[in-house]
Amino acid sequence: MRSDVLDQLFGTYLRQPVKVSWQGAPADLLRGTFQHAQVELGGIATAWLPLEGVVLSAAHVTLEPGMPARIAVEEPRLTALVGQRDIEDWLTATQLPFELSLTERGIVARTRLAGLNIGEVEAYLEVLRGWFVLQPRRASLLGIPNYAARMFRTYLPLPRIAEGARLVKIGHESGRIRLAFAVEGFEEDLTPGLLGRLRARVMP
Repeated sequence: MRSDVLDQLFGTYLRQPVKVSWQGAPADLLRGTFQHAQVELGGIATAWLPLEGVVLSAAHVTLEPGMPARIAVEEPRLTALVGQRDIEDWLTATQLPFELSLTERGIVARTRLAGLNIGEVEAYLEVLRGWFVLQPRRASLLGIPNYAARMFRTYLPLPRIAEGARLVKIGHESGRIRLAFAVEGFEEDLTPGLLGRLRARVMP
């Protein structure tokens, strides 16, 4: 189900366009209870890296009217969508000496010197003790396979994930990566600072 009323309500409090959907009937809107609810937000700039979009989903949501309204969320999951352009903007800002390409098999990192491809590594993303790392799958140096390089991880200059968050799924696509985090249920006032508080549950 979709509701323009909820889109406007959440959009007003979060100060950006959103799309709200859930599995159920229109009467759920009057009761303020929603099963398998989902809120989709467009591009978001964070101190972590630019995001193509964010999807907040939950098994059950209760919305209590009031001033301010209050929302209770059970079994929430936050999915961050990172696009190729987001990665390129982040690399420019951090001035890292390599290129990253998002593919269906993982992330390809290339090091170039004067336009010459010096090295290439295909890796998959994982979280190790709360930190994001690239685990090489294959590597080459000047076009020659380098099997020893697969033994080494590369830590990315990103903040740790929060203690209460857990990375449950990484989806690699051509030009995009999906990072799904499970977080603890919560109750919050529906105020303009809600989005920042939710992000802090994943990236403090």
